[in-house]
Amino acid sequence: MSLVFRPNTVQAKQRYFQAPSNTLLFLRGPRDKLFVYTTFLVLGTGVAGSLWGAINMARGNK
Repeated sequence: MSLVFRPNTVQAKQRYFQAPSNTLLFLRGPRDKLFVYTTFLVLGTGVAGSLWGAINMARGNK
């Protein structure tokens, strides 16, 4: 039963995230940069695609 006997790491994580740092809070975790940059990439691609479509519609292209 690994779920029952797992060590409690809450205090260590609190110390890590609450320590003074110049890094933004949402980029401090181990995989946070991957999640944030992937989200920005998807959103940026969507905005660029919408802009491309709007330009083509304004020009009268199908």
